[in-house]
Amino acid sequence: MNNQDIHIGIVGAGNIGSTIYQLLTSIGNEYKVSIADLVERKWDISENHYVRLQDTETSQFDEFVSDKTLIINALPFHQNINLYKACQKSNVAYFDLSEDDALDEYIADHLTNEESIPFTMPHCGLAPGMSSIVAFHLLKKMENPHKLKIRVGALSQNASNKLRYYTPQGGDGLVNEYIGDCQVVRNGKNVTVDALTGYERLVIDGQEYEAFNTSGGIGTLAKTIEVTWNPFETVPAIHADYKTLNRVGHHDYVDFLFNDLQLDQDTLTAIFKSCIPQTRKDVVIIYVSVGGIDTADDYIYYKEFKPLEINGRFFTAIEYTTAIGLLSMVELYLKKKLPQTGYVRQEEADWEDALKTMYGSYYRKEQR
Repeated sequence: MNNQDIHIGIVGAGNIGSTIYQLLTSIGNEYKVSIADLVERKWDISENHYVRLQDTETSQFDEFVSDKTLIINALPFHQNINLYKACQKSNVAYFDLSEDDALDEYIADHLTNEESIPFTMPHCGLAPGMSSIVAFHLLKKMENPHKLKIRVGALSQNASNKLRYYTPQGGDGLVNEYIGDCQVVRNGKNVTVDALTGYERLVIDGQEYEAFNTSGGIGTLAKTIEVTWNPFETVPAIHADYKTLNRVGHHDYVDFLFNDLQLDQDTLTAIFKSCIPQTRKDVVIIYVSVGGIDTADDYIYYKEFKPLEINGRFFTAIEYTTAIGLLSMVELYLKKKLPQTGYVRQEEADWEDALKTMYGSYYRKEQR
């Protein structure tokens, strides 16, 4: 398929959706790009590319999806299933950025026939996303892996409030991470633990952080590890978890809000949206380590990302690390480096292939 025959549809024109749009339209790749949302068109989106939706009913999605090569879902997670149904109806490839597993459960419950599933790749982006791919890559490098630690943080460069936190974007996703069940691997088994548990202090590159369990960040990797490293074949059995990095002191205050006060989700979201300052001076930290049972050495991936100008446009660290994680998977799909049908997990992508993509190359440990 020639580039000019490829029509990419993006649904959701918020921070990440518009970042994906800007990156796609700034590289001169001849793709046709359309972006749709309920809101008024933003100034940096071409009028020729924008489709104003009247509602988020399936019929609205059906019309937008029908003539596309692939769909990128940048909507809030609760719209995933409606948009996915439209992609399934038109047999259009589907990518999303969600940490939520409701779509996985829907597919497991309703689409038992693999032939009825178009190319489907949820959980793209940063975490889950590129952090899952590098973690699986490091696991496979070690003959007898025992401990996998995935630590990812999206922090403000400066923090002067008691929460030690400024939001890089809205609070919906953050609250969802802090209240959901968290998948971990213990003794080779995929189990769930509560969010905000598993508190630890750690030093990375000379800086001290705290980390704790949050939901969604490990994606499908915990289940994949359980299947790939059978506990009866690895002694001792593998342990793996994903934790969010924060500045020391953050956990005590969110634990007070979420557990001691037991505020409801709407109230918590309103607090994080209206009471916590936002910042565009952020830093994203990815730290992944794998240790074995017969060696003192670890395999480690560590990198910090700060706001950057790409193709003449300024992006925060969380915007571009999330967007390029998804776009690297889109490029691999279009180059047939991924399966072309069925449900595809992040960890099925090859890390080295991802680093060779146009935007995945930003994840190389050495600077571009």
